[in-house]
Amino acid sequence: MDRRVVRARRRGRVGALLGLALLAPAAAMAANPVTTFDQDASNLGLALQRLGQAAGEQLLYAPELTADQRAPALRGRMSVDHALTQLLSRTDLAFRRTASGVIVIYRVKPVVRPHGEPAPARTAQEIEPVVGLEAVVVTSGKRLETLGRSDASVQALSSQMMERAGVRDFDDLARLAPTLTISKTTQPGNNSINVRGVGTYSYSIGTEPSVVVVVDDVPQAFQAMAFTALADVQQVEILRGPQSTLFGKAASAGVIYITTKPASDAFAAHAETLLTDDHEQRANATLTGPISEDLKFRLSAAYSRYRGNVFNLATRRWLNGQSDVNLRAKLVWTPGDNWTVAVSPYLTRTLSSCCVGADTYVSPQATLGKGELSREAILRGIAPGPNNYFARYDINARGNATDKGVNIRAVGAVGSWRLTSITALDRYYLYDRQDTDATDLDYSLQDPRLPRGGSSNGGYFRIRAESQELRLNSPTGGRWDYVGGVYVGQTKAQRYFVRGSNSLGDYNGLPSLPTTNVTTYSRYKSQTFSRTFAVFGQGAYAVNDRISILSGARISHEKIGYRFDDLGNGVTYGAPRCSKASPTVPIETCHSDTAVSGRVGLQGVVRPGVTAYATYSTGYKGRAYDLTSSLTTRALLTSGPYAGQPVADAIAAQQPVASETVKNYEAGMRFISPDRNLSWNLTAYQERFSGFQAQSRDDATGLNVLNSIGNVKAQGVETEFSARLTERLTLTGAGVYSRALMDNFDTAACYFGQTAGQGCVGGRQDLSGKTLFNAPRWSLNLNAYYQRSLGADRRLEFNAGYRWRSRVYYSLLQDPASIEQPYGVLDVSVGLGGEGWRVSGFVNNVLDKRFAVTRGRNVQWNLLGADGKPAFATHWKPARDSGRHLGVRLAVDY
Repeated sequence: MDRRVVRARRRGRVGALLGLALLAPAAAMAANPVTTFDQDASNLGLALQRLGQAAGEQLLYAPELTADQRAPALRGRMSVDHALTQLLSRTDLAFRRTASGVIVIYRVKPVVRPHGEPAPARTAQEIEPVVGLEAVVVTSGKRLETLGRSDASVQALSSQMMERAGVRDFDDLARLAPTLTISKTTQPGNNSINVRGVGTYSYSIGTEPSVVVVVDDVPQAFQAMAFTALADVQQVEILRGPQSTLFGKAASAGVIYITTKPASDAFAAHAETLLTDDHEQRANATLTGPISEDLKFRLSAAYSRYRGNVFNLATRRWLNGQSDVNLRAKLVWTPGDNWTVAVSPYLTRTLSSCCVGADTYVSPQATLGKGELSREAILRGIAPGPNNYFARYDINARGNATDKGVNIRAVGAVGSWRLTSITALDRYYLYDRQDTDATDLDYSLQDPRLPRGGSSNGGYFRIRAESQELRLNSPTGGRWDYVGGVYVGQTKAQRYFVRGSNSLGDYNGLPSLPTTNVTTYSRYKSQTFSRTFAVFGQGAYAVNDRISILSGARISHEKIGYRFDDLGNGVTYGAPRCSKASPTVPIETCHSDTAVSGRVGLQGVVRPGVTAYATYSTGYKGRAYDLTSSLTTRALLTSGPYAGQPVADAIAAQQPVASETVKNYEAGMRFISPDRNLSWNLTAYQERFSGFQAQSRDDATGLNVLNSIGNVKAQGVETEFSARLTERLTLTGAGVYSRALMDNFDTAACYFGQTAGQGCVGGRQDLSGKTLFNAPRWSLNLNAYYQRSLGADRRLEFNAGYRWRSRVYYSLLQDPASIEQPYGVLDVSVGLGGEGWRVSGFVNNVLDKRFAVTRGRNVQWNLLGADGKPAFATHWKPARDSGRHLGVRLAVDY
């Protein structure tokens, strides 16, 4: 590139940063809004409940704090802070607002005064401790509770924690959550989210995920929706283990619960920008405040772009990059003292060039294609090695998506109960394209009957989802603390797919290209529908001040079905709707099911600040259909129960795949020191999955298709801690020891080149007792945060984060070529801030460690030469942070 162009671009970036820096910060604006109160003197619990309803505030406190306490009458027009100060003036209680706006009430130590000296009137600011960790409030249980009293294994990540750790995209959550892993294959629609080593190992629209992503109380219908920038996010909660009682059948392994930032009662604005030396740019802005006395709003817009880390020599384009535009709005109306209605439209546009690999090793005798093309003829300018970032594809990978929708949330009081209604509409579209033969060869030069170029595959996903949830929360302060409700949802999905020429056409009548990998022509359109109705409830009953009984249940009824049109062969399954006909054998294309999941347990206060719990819970994942290109295979089977029948018909006859269930035993402890300078969570668990759904060898067809592979066991220990070591230094960390194993999987396919000595007998191997893929045994992260006042409202901040994990297999078949060795990554940042501004610089992967999102044997090459001698080839897909890079971030607030 011309050096003058490079210098001009650099000057432009510096100018943009300076321009943003010159925006002067402004003072905080509107005061705390006032409310008219008219309450008689009563017990404190009832008084706080009335205040919360009148002001539309969320208050969180332990019932024992208000026991036998009286509150004065409260009358007049005043702010909520002033009202709370009056109610608590005769107690040893104080209150504070968390980052998410929840008011937490807690006990403070009484001040010892000389005998007879009256205690002066106290304000909330005067009794607020000057040291201590922020109270973390979690809402993923669909009721308010502090993390220190949670009866589930949950890790909460605040916006401040994520900002300091450089968590900007969904993938980055694994930096702070060691129990979370992300698996990527060829395109965004095939990504998998795993918790405790367990995720979904199938890529059909007729198969549900094991981990559901929930945004503002609405579950996402398609897992690919999650893989975007985390824009305007307030908090992320990671719930581990089955969560089917509250979140339904797609949460058998866990939930990622994302809460966006609320609208504010005071005018405020925020803008920030970020640049890195490896071509990542970000900018976002928010504006929030009141429109009238009963109406407020929030607007946010974010843009991000990363060019990628694999350079395509054929097209001169960078791949494995992504660009996001996120637009979100909130309009909050308070029509009365007890009701709030929030309308939240959103639009996300993602342009992705994920996911391609680069060769790390190709043996000298390796060849490519049926023409046995030489290694040198294919590589041309590529030197395979552990740090290779060059590849040759004549089709650039892409996964371009648009996600748009609206959530309508209404919350109000019905007597002493709290009623919540959540209505959601969503439309998602993803266009994908990949290079099937993974080369830039023109195969028409080998056979003039073929179209120019090679083979590509792709098409589109189209998802339509609507849902309605009604839930009722119990009055605060009673022995029962519960939530119950009903959920109705409908999802329709389409997948159009072609594997053919570079232009997604056929091969001029030929079945495939003369390549090494599978390029057989295929074209289909699949459609699925799912309707769900569920009734659920979960809560705790306080037997006394120390012990609570935990319980919950969900009854779900669903109906699922599909239609599959093999457009290449003119065969259709499921038409007319729910038809049982195929060209040969009877099939099932619709199914209904009713399932029950639940949890029971005990929670107890061991001593002040220490709680413990033990639970047994169950989860359920619905039946599934394998709607992939396997259903376009019309070759006849020569043996087995379906001998003489087409492969596709035999696969369809064995569907739907049986449902997946899980039983989870869990025990945990939560500790908070009296001075709130230390918190520590410890959880031990054992999960047993029955009928685990995964791609595996099918005895009837001899192909790898979606099957119920038997039992999977996950067990381990999870821990998190936060420690305020000094007034300036805070240390946080999390660690996981986990074993995610296949209990009885003795009919797995062999990996390529596996010998009898390595366990391959008759084309099968026994994987019983082996680990799931991308499931590290050990994972941990540590973060140190230091801040110091420099005077004149200026503050210096330093953050260092280190994460490490043990080795994993990136292949379910335990291919040794897929092993990712243990690695650790160190990130550091330093920031300087003042009233309304902050600038920071960071270095990610300080130690310049190379690591991958996946790696393995590259079957693009002929791994068995014409002379019968084995060859060897491997490739990797480098992670975003694979390699040192630095950046600068600037933010201003008004």
